[in-house]
Amino acid sequence: MAKKSSKSTGTRLKSPHKSFKRTYREDYVRELDVPGMGQHIYESFAMFFQHWKLFLPLLLLSTILEVLAVNTTYETTAVFSVLIFLMIWLVTIFLVRHIKAEHKVTLRDGLYNAMTPLLSSLVVFVIAVIECIPIFLMIIAYSAAIKTEFLTMPFYALLFFVFAGLMLVLSGYLLSSSLIALIAVSAPGLYPWKALTTASELMMGRRIRFILRLIALILVLVVMWAVVILPLSALKLPMEVLSVVAALVGCFSAIYLTVYLYLYYRWLLDA
Repeated sequence: MAKKSSKSTGTRLKSPHKSFKRTYREDYVRELDVPGMGQHIYESFAMFFQHWKLFLPLLLLSTILEVLAVNTTYETTAVFSVLIFLMIWLVTIFLVRHIKAEHKVTLRDGLYNAMTPLLSSLVVFVIAVIECIPIFLMIIAYSAAIKTEFLTMPFYALLFFVFAGLMLVLSGYLLSSSLIALIAVSAPGLYPWKALTTASELMMGRRIRFILRLIALILVLVVMWAVVILPLSALKLPMEVLSVVAALVGCFSAIYLTVYLYLYYRWLLDA
């Protein structure tokens, strides 16, 4: 069968690739030339601090909204937190997209124009949450194992950690496309299913490298939370103060996460 090439995705195929179907190395070549992890982490921080006049008001606004949401009932808090995250996600993507295109942009532009694909983004977000079910099962199993002292036996502990690893890999594999689709769907006129299909094609042959980027992102966020929250907790500050600081760090983490993933998405498109 004749080879087909795609300049936009850097792919060479002899036969179509399908999820959960083996594609032989000689039939499928996927090139990816992107900056290293250290550079990726640095550029994501630099994007925020070089354009702090845009991102700082967004950070403060989202923090205020999150603090107000925390004071509502539990379920209401969860709904508001999701909506605040999607607002941060869409506005940040809008701002970074225009910054990279060297357009003059303001936060007001982002707040008024970035929210158009909110419903489409919510659909993809729900799909991403469903794909996290293996992680939720692992957390439930871990809680049960702790209560029953299941992990005290080395053999059983080994079995659990193998199970946990498989659940994490499965969710990581599924989420690799959905996270990219969550960025793609922010483009005007792109529907959720089309965004998911496009993201799946874009991630073919690149999922392992993307999962490694996600692990690096998680480590950065863990360190950031530890550096900020642990010293404040040691000072025994009032819970109200810690709640505000946690909301601030959480909203900054959402902005950083969005910038981090969007930069990688742009590199994928340019590869």
